[in-house]
Formats: sequence, C-alpha cells, structure tokens
Amino acid sequence: MIGALWTGISGLSSQQTALDNESNNIANVNTIGYKSSRISFADQMYQDRIGKGSKILDAEKLYVQGNLKLTGVNYDMALSGDGFFTVKNTTQGGSAESFYTRAGNFRMGDNGTLQDTAGNEVQGWAMSPLTNEDVISTNPNATMFTNDYSELLGTRIIRHDTYVETITGKSTDYQATVVADASDVFTGTGLKSKAAKLNDIEALKKDYIQKLQDLKNNPDGPSATSIAQTSQISFKGDTMKGENDQISVTIDGTTVSQLFVSTTADTAFKNELDSDPTVDTTTGGSGAGGVWTQDDYNLAASKIKTYQALADKISSTVPGLKAYNVIDDNGQFEDSDVFDKTTTNADILQGMIEIKSMIPGKDFVINSTQESSNSVVVSGEINETLSQTKAQAGTGIGAVQSVQDALSRALSGTQRNVYTPSDLDFAQTHTLGFSIYDKELKKNIEVPDIVAGTSAISMPNTGIDDSVTALNADTTFSKYLKAENINGNLVISTKSSYYDVGFSTTITETSGPKTGEIIDKNADYSGREGAGAEFLQITNTIEQTSTQDSLQLKLDALNLSDSAFGEFSVDNSGLITMKQGGVDFAIGQVSIALFNNNRGLLPSGDNLLAKTTESGDPIYNVNNEKTAKIESKTLELSTADLSESLVNLMVFQRAFEANAKSITTADELLNTLINLKR
Repeated sequence: MIGALWTGISGLSSQQTALDNESNNIANVNTIGYKSSRISFADQMYQDRIGKGSKILDAEKLYVQGNLKLTGVNYDMALSGDGFFTVKNTTQGGSAESFYTRAGNFRMGDNGTLQDTAGNEVQGWAMSPLTNEDVISTNPNATMFTNDYSELLGTRIIRHDTYVETITGKSTDYQATVVADASDVFTGTGLKSKAAKLNDIEALKKDYIQKLQDLKNNPDGPSATSIAQTSQISFKGDTMKGENDQISVTIDGTTVSQLFVSTTADTAFKNELDSDPTVDTTTGGSGAGGVWTQDDYNLAASKIKTYQALADKISSTVPGLKAYNVIDDNGQFEDSDVFDKTTTNADILQGMIEIKSMIPGKDFVINSTQESSNSVVVSGEINETLSQTKAQAGTGIGAVQSVQDALSRALSGTQRNVYTPSDLDFAQTHTLGFSIYDKELKKNIEVPDIVAGTSAISMPNTGIDDSVTALNADTTFSKYLKAENINGNLVISTKSSYYDVGFSTTITETSGPKTGEIIDKNADYSGREGAGAEFLQITNTIEQTSTQDSLQLKLDALNLSDSAFGEFSVDNSGLITMKQGGVDFAIGQVSIALFNNNRGLLPSGDNLLAKTTESGDPIYNVNNEKTAKIESKTLELSTADLSESLVNLMVFQRAFEANAKSITTADELLNTLINLKR
C-alpha cells in the first residue's frame, strides 16, 4: 500500500507537468512562430512485475509547419519549410550570443539594422563595404547617388555562384546641360547637334541595359571587352561640279546625302593650297597650261565644304555614329593604312571620311557610296582592307565595362577650350598655364608652380601650328592635355584617359600691344564634346561565403545614397532589396540556419532557441539553397491548437483526479490496517 501512495504521487507529478505544458501551449496560441510542445510520458521501474508509476521523459517541441498569414507589413517574414532565422544578442559589455527563431516579425532598428522585436539583430550576408573599384564617377567628389543624379541609365541585380551584385548607372540631367557643338570650329570632326547628342545617349543607354541583362542571364560566363567598328569611305570628286550635284553614303539601308556646297575661295585659301606639296595648282586647272583659275580654287573649296558637311550630317543624323575627315599616307586604301583626323584643306580635298560607331561591339554596314551629277552616278570607295576596324561584340562584365565607358564619355565628354584667331593674335608671343586634377595623385596640378619648380609654357609667335607643337612638347602638359589646330583655331582638350576631368587654362600675352593681358577662352565655342553631364556607376556586392553579420538597411550608411530610406522587400531566398529612385539595391541576404536535430534546440524565451550539443552547430547553405523559403509580408502563426489543448486539459484533469483517488484509497486502507492492530 505504501507503493500505491508513491505510485499515485508520481502520477500526480506527471499530470501536473503535462498540465503545465498544455497551459504554456494555450498561453502561446497567438505567439508568432511558436511551436507547440508535448509531454512524453514513460512508466517507471517495476518490482515483481508491478510498475512504480509514471515519469516525464521529455517536453519536446513539435517542429511542424505553422499556418502562414499575409500581413502586408514590409519587414514581416515567414519561413516555409525547415530552418530558423539567426539573431544576435549583443550585451553592453560587447559579448554576443547567437539565437535562432521562427518568429519573423522584424523591424528596422534605430541604428538601421534589421532586428527582431526584442532588439536582437538579424544575421545574414551583409553588403561588402564599397571600394574605389566599385565606384566609377566622372566627378571625383561624387561617390554616392544624390538628387542631382536624376537620370537612371540602367540597373540589374546579378546573381553569381557565390555572390550577388547590383550594378547601377545614373547621371545628372543631361537634357539640361547638353549643347550643340560649334559648327564654325568643329565641322568635319564629329560635329554633333544637341538632338544628335541626346539620340546617341539614348542608343548607348539601350545597349547598356542590354549588356547588363546579358550579364544577368549568364553571370559567370566568359568576359571580353567590346571593340567599336571604324570604317572609311572615299570620294574621287571628279563628278561633283556644281549646284544640285551631291555625294551620299548608305549605312544599314539608310542613305545620308549632301548637296554640293558652293563657296568662294579667298586669298588665304589659295595661298594655303599653293604652298601645300600634296596639291599641284600648276597642272590640271582650267587656265592656260593647266594652271588653276579662280573657278578651280572655288571648286576645290566647295568640295572641301561638301565633304565636311557630309561628315557632319552622318554624325548628326545617324544615332551612335561619328564621322570625321581623315587622311592616310597615300590616299589609297591598303592593309597598312593609318588614318589621321584632319581639318587641313589639302587633306580634306582627298575626299576621305572615317565613320566610327560610338557603341562598342555594334557593327554597321556601309552599303554604298556615291557621287552624282544629273544622271551621272559614280560609286565611291569603301575600305575593305585590314586597316578598317571590325566590331567585336564583348561578353560578360567586359562588355558591360566597354559600353559603360562609351556611355560615360557621351554623357560627360572631353572639355575643349577654344581660342579663335580673333581671340588670340598668333603673331604675338604668349605663355600658357593650366590647372587640372590628377586622378592618380588625387590632387590638383598647377602650372606654373613655384614650389614644384614648373613655369608657364612659352608659345612662339610663328603661328598656330608652332604654338600647338610647343604645347604638346611640354611633358607636363602632354600628360593631361593636347593642343590642336582645328579649322584654324587653337583647341586645347583633355587626353582620352582624362576625358572626364575638367581643367582651366590661362593664356597671357607676353609681347605686342596686349602685353600682360590674360586672354579668356572663347565662351561661344568652348565647352564639352559630350552632353556636359556627370556619370556615376556603383557596383555593390553581397559575398555569400563571407562571415555573417548584422544587416544594415540604411542606404546612406552603406554609402549608396545620401537619402537613407527606401522601399524594403525580401524575396524567397532571403535577398533584401531597398528600392529608391527606381533602383532595387540588393543590400543583404537573411541567412537560414539548419540543424541536424531541431528537437535538441533549447527554448530560451522571447521566441528564441539556443543551440546545444544535441542539436549540433547551425548549417548554412549559399543562397539558402535546400532550406525553408522566405515568404515576404507574411508571418508564421503558432502551431498551438486551442481546441486540442482544451481537450488535453480535461484528460489531464481526470488523470490527476484519478491519481489523487488512488492515494486517498491507499490512505484509507492504511488507516483500516492501523485500526485492526489497535
């Protein structure tokens, strides 16, 4: 009978524990991500085949999928499948401990990190800090997107095998800054109208977006840079004699034609041709003995203007193309030809035009070239030798970089300071000083500079060509700038590698009536070859093999934008994006932990679980493969079943009462035995 007392007591204890557990389930029926638990009963040791009651082996969590509820709250996440969110609790002393949870009711903390309701920071693969290589900017002072960068050029989130990157290109308002090239100065040298520059940018934007999409479709494929096509055409000019005559070129089925431009040769033009060794004005003319007459000079001048006008029309009417007047060493197309841009009248008279694609990798077909007079049509010549440059389409990141550079050049463009003969008396001597930012040294270079021991550059009084030679011979000047005689004007521009850098020049007259006077550049003709806008591309990366960390959500803290907030979203792989200004920035990825034995996790309160030796260490997969999927704007409800728990309460109550009855019965029997002894 004493055994019956102890057996009843063990039953009371077991049922009380079961009652406590069921009460906890009922209490957490509305707790997000709560997993109900159940009691595992077991019988105790036996004596003479009679058991000694019951005991509790375990109160085990049942890790079954809970129902999902769509909340519409951006930061809410639910796990559909096996796995746990990882959160880290950092104490004031700096120590940190990781916990695991199914409760995805998250928020942005005061410091910008993703946190649970208790302030623990959600862990995952954070965005890597930006480096100089990640930021490509035409303005060294601009390293993040601001309101000034209002034009979205292209953006894509690209998933590689072990990392995710977002490539985003933006620019300032190029429609507000673009101006047409000055035709009086730059005719025949890729002259662009305002509309043509905008059309070029749109064509480059389209190709930039396509190359980003190609990279997204094949992120880990081969990489190769693109090469732009450059082709040449040539006209004999024998057919073109006067008004209504024309020359034309057909490119990709579109014909660009130019009527004969009638002009009169002045004395300077005639003297120039007479002194040029490549033009013999003593033969082939209409005068006595073949000497050139005024009509011959007029015809030559008109042909030159017509060739320049055709080059300008190609540049301004066909998006993505630039045309220049060029010359080679003998006027014939050969494999070894090297073509030089020219604005020298005698060179232009040879009738050679170079056409170059501004879009690397995109080819074009020159179908025909013609010059016509009335019913007489004569074909020009198309360079089909090895001296032309064929387009080569790049692949992967190399193709993106190629078109990015071309787009950046079209947006920013080389700065060109122009001095016309009326601005600058080339019969006088001058000195030139300049200031420019050195991208490698990251500081301004000044000439003259007393500390560095550099002096102003002397320009001779023997003409513009000698001044150009003197400037280009200076090693400091030629590192950053180049001087050219373009259609009789002194043009100073940045070298190709410094196309995006601004500079200032100071020309001082050192002899003549304006000695000591500083001569300003021509405000009407000077400016940018491109649209005069700023370009900025940022590539931000989430390295999925890196150590996990807290997930920063503020874009200004990540150095992506000067505006902190955006529209938060997360996909089913846990990739977090913040949308701002039309761009979805991938800024982190929530990691999902797997355990060999979920039931070995230790409940720690606040919806948290701690790992144990029984559960094993957490396991993470790159890109959260083979884990639960994340449902955004959704929460996982408690798996506690209220109706089942109420039924269990009644069962445990009856069991408790029955065990109590066995104790009282045994007690009564003991009293009877004691009374018998008395």
